[in-house]
Amino acid sequence: MATNKMPEVLNDFRAYDENQTNMLGIASVEYPSISNITQTVKGTGVGGEVEATVLGQFESMETKINWNTPTKHNLRFTGGQPVALEFRGAVQNWDSGENAYIMDQVRVVIRGRAKSSEPGKWEPANTTDSTNTIETTYFKYEVNGETVIEIDKYACKCVIDGVDVVAELRAALGI
Repeated sequence: MATNKMPEVLNDFRAYDENQTNMLGIASVEYPSISNITQTVKGTGVGGEVEATVLGQFESMETKINWNTPTKHNLRFTGGQPVALEFRGAVQNWDSGENAYIMDQVRVVIRGRAKSSEPGKWEPANTTDSTNTIETTYFKYEVNGETVIEIDKYACKCVIDGVDVVAELRAALGI
């Protein structure tokens, strides 16, 4: 059992499409910023203004995939096409109490639609820096099989660390 587990680095990762095809050639992935929609509340009982978080409502979430060179995968992520991807990573930890490495398994699932595609630039003996942006409507982040975050914009679902944040909302709406 880990006694002093210190997270160090993402050792490596793999990306898979909806057919479980290994998508090689990805340089990096930038997961979406998760920002709630807010509304300014003021009036009696409030000492000024408060930016109130609207539960279960999120601003646009974008996932950006950076490629070394164009591939058939990134070239087809265009024109609003549906996208379903899974990323699996190994986070390297050092346990100084056990004097050993420990690998955490991280799994990220995104679904959405292709929002933009940049084929990049051609330059001899260099990467093209191609990118795709995915409008992300479903985002799930797991560590060692435990769901830490799950957001499904179309299913009115928001689970944070095992807590269904919008259960009362769904009950109030009859869904």
